[in-house]
Amino acid sequence: MSPSVQESTSNAQAEAELITQAQDLVQRARDAGATQAEVYARRDASTSVTFEKGDLKLTQVDASAALGLRVVVDHKLGFASTNQIADTSLTRVAADAVALARMSPADEHNVLPEPGGAHADLDLSSGGAGDLTIEEAVEVGRGLVAECVAIDPRLSLDKADFGTGRAHLAIATSTGIQVARSVSGANLSVFGMAIDGDDVGGFDYWGEHVRERSAIPAAVTNTATRFGTSAVGNLGAGAAESYKGTVLFAPDAFLDIFVGPLTSGASAIAVQRGRSALAGKVGSAIAGKGISVLDDPSDLELAGARPFDREGQPARRFALIEDGVLNGYFHNAYSAHVDGTTTTGHAAGGARAVPGLGPHAISVAAGDAGTKSAMLQTLGKGLLVNRFSGSVDPASGDFSGVAKSARWIENGQEVRPVQETLISGNLFELLKGQISLGSTPEIVMGAARAPWALVDGISVTAG
Repeated sequence: MSPSVQESTSNAQAEAELITQAQDLVQRARDAGATQAEVYARRDASTSVTFEKGDLKLTQVDASAALGLRVVVDHKLGFASTNQIADTSLTRVAADAVALARMSPADEHNVLPEPGGAHADLDLSSGGAGDLTIEEAVEVGRGLVAECVAIDPRLSLDKADFGTGRAHLAIATSTGIQVARSVSGANLSVFGMAIDGDDVGGFDYWGEHVRERSAIPAAVTNTATRFGTSAVGNLGAGAAESYKGTVLFAPDAFLDIFVGPLTSGASAIAVQRGRSALAGKVGSAIAGKGISVLDDPSDLELAGARPFDREGQPARRFALIEDGVLNGYFHNAYSAHVDGTTTTGHAAGGARAVPGLGPHAISVAAGDAGTKSAMLQTLGKGLLVNRFSGSVDPASGDFSGVAKSARWIENGQEVRPVQETLISGNLFELLKGQISLGSTPEIVMGAARAPWALVDGISVTAG
């Protein structure tokens, strides 16, 4: 039997076992008095290594399992979880969840969803990146440290991590949902700075997520290069200039300031509870015509790819913003019931809590502003922001904070790193203003995809 066939058989067996365990606990909950019951079952195996100051500090091989039980008793919600599968433990968990529900306030919207139809057949487990031995993981970690040091001896690595793992999960409910999937992947990251005598550059970091074992070497090289180049580039920082105008944002900073608050505000629960500035704006232009934001759980390059959500509903492509227009809100079963609509497959979370709500794999569409080099020429003179450290008020849209790993641009060229410089503005006003997006979106930390962005109207205050 070939390794791929063996792997497929192993996954199928693990998924079948979890479905059986989940169905068993659903039945125990019904026997204990639950009107409805849902079980989220998960089994994980992981290997991780941590290096501090270039030295190996921690190796860990872990295996864990968890069962999360959500019950509804006459519209009252209860939840309990366990990592034990013995009969006595499962019976106790069922009894605990039902007892908690009976003590909770009733809410007519506490309902479990019905089966939502077929979900996408995504291969999230055959790449082999999640199956390295501890010895192999240590070698990858050493290689990551070595590649960073080789870039420049002035680099000081506070921490370098490499982790690899495989997980199996299943959801079964009293309403008839029975789904399971297996996932495999690896994550790596570096955090540190560059030091040259008395000159200490600002902290920087980078990381990636991969599913293919064959992609790990390239991910190591790219992580080391991205981190090392930026950290060394922070040495010799000088002053920026204060102005109000156009700033060039790297994808990381653009996501933090402009996209993250939008996806948070698109939560239907946030809207229903009066915590979202997007309330009542479906069908309205909330951004410039060139801005489109997509949640695409079929995008296998992003860590959040999945065929179904935390409630077992199909996770499908969801165009949150199209050409500047807000198309709708993210819904799970609860929020959908409140609004009298259907879930959009955006229930989120794990086995230790009731489902939350949120996007899976956000991508911002490319624009027509060209490459980073072309955008620097368009900027001419001003600030480039690689990262942002500060606060964004999702209700008002006001943001203020420090531009990190920032560069001062003159004549379309990076002339020096800048000391910590304050930037501020209102994201909702700026999104409707002059924004130009680059032509090549980049994957940020394995989690989201976005292009570089030129944004006009930013207040820059030099330190």
